[in-house]
Amino acid sequence: MKRADDLPSAVPGNWLFEVWAASTEESGTLEILYTTMIANPLAGGGLSRFLLQRGSLSVGITVDPSMTIQQVRILSPRKLVGAAKSTASYLAGWQGMSFFQVLTAAEGFEPRGGGALTEPIGALVRNLATSVYLRDMGQEGFDRFMAQVKSPGLRVGFPFPYFTAQTWSGVQFNLGQLTGKRVLVLFTQPTCGSCYEATMSLLNTVAARKLDITPVVFVVGDPQLDPVKRFAQEAPSSAILISDPNSELARSVHQTLTPYAVILDEDHTVQYSGGSDENSGVYQSLEQLAGAQ
Repeated sequence: MKRADDLPSAVPGNWLFEVWAASTEESGTLEILYTTMIANPLAGGGLSRFLLQRGSLSVGITVDPSMTIQQVRILSPRKLVGAAKSTASYLAGWQGMSFFQVLTAAEGFEPRGGGALTEPIGALVRNLATSVYLRDMGQEGFDRFMAQVKSPGLRVGFPFPYFTAQTWSGVQFNLGQLTGKRVLVLFTQPTCGSCYEATMSLLNTVAARKLDITPVVFVVGDPQLDPVKRFAQEAPSSAILISDPNSELARSVHQTLTPYAVILDEDHTVQYSGGSDENSGVYQSLEQLAGAQ
């Protein structure tokens, strides 16, 4: 484990985040630990005062390279007098939530059961997610990102929402890995014959024309169904396939229609958003892209 540069808090007056990077020799897996201090909401109780409980808590938040939370825990003190019995399950409930979900979840969703710690820990996690995005995107990029989050649909001229996912082959993927590259995002449901044909035709066109654009496909439907498996087998190898059985990931980026296509420029700003069949404008947009190469 090694110390990295500190991360300033997005909330003025709050403690900064100490950043630690760790990896294992066996797997080379990299995780980031952010540590900071928050006021102890339990310090005002009678028993807490009697036991001289500290007025602040040290909290650690560990994330993986896709900015998905692996652990939220109280580093010190080791014993919290007056904490709810469900505090441990509340802290464990953050595991698996990405920073994207933290910032975009409807009505500020967070785990239940933290008692007096719910509000300060929830605020801390949101503060950290905001701080990381500001560091990586800058204020202007972050403002555009949040504008997209709050806007309906995937509108031209707005940034495509950041997301993290697991590819069909089981590899962790996030949109940031394609920074500086043009992207064709497709939404399809292979159990629908017209969706299957429209999406496959578009993917084959991109491959045949050797267009400088990376296809990313949200594949809706049970991956064990034959049409879904066949689609995964026949799709060009250049396409990044993401299994999204129940459209949960699609909903997180404000898109549930299939078949659907979105073209992103190098900054991942939406240049086209609409149908993906032969009568839609996506082919014209791709022709313009080909002419610009």
